[in-house]
Amino acid sequence: MLLMKIQCIVVDDEPLAREGLADYVNQVDFLELAGTCSSAIEANNMLASNPVDLIFLDIEMPKLSGLAFVQSLSNPPLIVFCTAYPNHALKGFELDVLDYLVKPVSFERFLKAANKAKERVKPVLPAEETEKEEEYFFIRTDKKLLKIKYSEIEYIEGLKDYVKIHTSNGFKLALVNLKNIESKLPDSNFFRVHKSFIISLDKITSLEGNFVTLGEQEIPVGKEYKDRFYEKLITKKIISR
Repeated sequence: MLLMKIQCIVVDDEPLAREGLADYVNQVDFLELAGTCSSAIEANNMLASNPVDLIFLDIEMPKLSGLAFVQSLSNPPLIVFCTAYPNHALKGFELDVLDYLVKPVSFERFLKAANKAKERVKPVLPAEETEKEEEYFFIRTDKKLLKIKYSEIEYIEGLKDYVKIHTSNGFKLALVNLKNIESKLPDSNFFRVHKSFIISLDKITSLEGNFVTLGEQEIPVGKEYKDRFYEKLITKKIISR
């Protein structure tokens, strides 16, 4: 079976609660602990440089509660609330959280929440499946995960906090920056030719001056990207010296 780890963090102001949940995470083979945080503010700083798939999150914390933290995120990962206060459950589910665990959390209940995350985030694929896991990735759009096949991407356009992924089946909008999307793409087939554009090298139909054409779409090649772009084309034997 093919399985990718689900990156997660534990956020709780109580040290024993953090340690207990971290231990639970380490016992589940498809979870990977990216870190622990003692406050929502610390978690917010961590997410800025290290996006994750899943947060196990306390609610009652000083300065910024777990509820307020989730509401502050423009594109939150999956959330599992872990709290001693069951009266927050309704508000939690209004925020579309994955699960709501009441402390003390048993491992059995934790594992049930983890399995929900596995179904939502990282699908397990049979080894004989013709579509291999590395042939696509997932983006979050409109509160759901959408599969994007590398082979269908023509180019990706950065629009401030959004990206517009142009594919052979139309375009998709996602609330994520271009740098984050770039990290999901294989270097062998994609190249950033401009501060606002990443292109599929396989979809190039012509080159002229400071522009590259993909089908009917003309994309500018930025001055600072041009030399490395042409070296890439030579390396892949798309053009010769």
